[in-house]
Amino acid sequence: MVSMNNILYDILDNVNEGIIILNSDFEILFWNNNMTVITQINYEKAINKYIYDVIPSLNKGYFNDTMKYVLNSGVKMFFSSAMHKDLLNYNKNINLKISRIQKDSLNYILVEFIDVTSEFLRIHQLKEYVNELYSLNKELKEKEKTINKLAYYDELTGLANRTLFFKVANKFCVNAKRSKGLLGLMFIDVDKFKDINDTYGHKKGDEIIAFAGEMLKKCTREGDVVARFGGDEFLILLPFIKSYHDCKVVASRITNRNKTLSWDSDEISISLSIGVSMLPNDGSCIDELMMQADKAMYKAKNQGGNGYYLSSH
Repeated sequence: MVSMNNILYDILDNVNEGIIILNSDFEILFWNNNMTVITQINYEKAINKYIYDVIPSLNKGYFNDTMKYVLNSGVKMFFSSAMHKDLLNYNKNINLKISRIQKDSLNYILVEFIDVTSEFLRIHQLKEYVNELYSLNKELKEKEKTINKLAYYDELTGLANRTLFFKVANKFCVNAKRSKGLLGLMFIDVDKFKDINDTYGHKKGDEIIAFAGEMLKKCTREGDVVARFGGDEFLILLPFIKSYHDCKVVASRITNRNKTLSWDSDEISISLSIGVSMLPNDGSCIDELMMQADKAMYKAKNQGGNGYYLSSH
C-alpha cells in the first residue's frame, strides 16, 4: 500500500513552485523537482544538507533572523523579488514564502520559491503596451485637432469657415430671439478683387485675402465672430449689441483703417464694401440677415466702395 507521505511528496514534486522543507536545524529534508529547475542544483546535492551551504546567497543576517522567527513564532513571512533581488543569484525573479509546519511536536520550515519572472515580463510588456497606447492616443488627438481645424477653420486666413460660422450664428440667433436682444451681421467684400488677381496674380491675391482677414480681426470686438465666407467675401457676427450705432462703430473702424499691403517693391491699397443688417429689424434668422446684408453691401459698392451701408437705414 502506498503511504500518504509518498503521495504528498509526489504532489509537491509536481507543483509549479520550488519547495523546500527544513528541519529545526535548517537541514534540507525535501527538495522538489522545481527547485532543481530554479537553482540547477540536483536533489542528491541538496538533501540532508545545511540550507546555507546549498544556497549560500540566502545566508544573510536578516534572512537568517526571519527563518528563526518563523520557526519560533509560527508567523508566515514573505520576501518579494522586487524588494529582495539579491536573495538568489540567478537571472530570475523569485518570491519567497516561509511558513512553519508542526508535526508530532516537532517544528519544520516550509520555504516556497515562486518564480514570477513571467509575471514581471508580462508587467513590462503591459507597461510598454500602455506607453504605446498613450503615444497613439496623443497622436490621434493631435490628428483630431488638425481634422477639426480643417473642418471649421479657413486654411488661408485662419478664420472660422462658413460651417463654423453657421454653427455659431444659429446659436446666437436663438439666444437673441429668446432674450429679445439684438444681433448684428456684416457682409464684406474686397473691392475690385478680380482686377487685383488679374494684375498681380493669384499668389499675391491670396496674401491680400489673408491680410484682409487679419485686419478684420483687429478691427472687431472681443466676442465678435469673423469668418471667411468664400473667395473675397467675409462675414462678421456682432452679438451683444445695443443699437445700430454699435455696428456703425465697428464698420467705421474697418473703413478708416489703413489698408495698404507692402509686398516686395509693390504697395497695394485695398478697399472693402460692407453691408450691415440686424436682427430683428432685417430678419428673424441668419439666412434672412445674410440676404439683407448682402444687398446692403452691393449698395455700398454702388456708392463707390470703401464704405458701409446699413440695411434698415
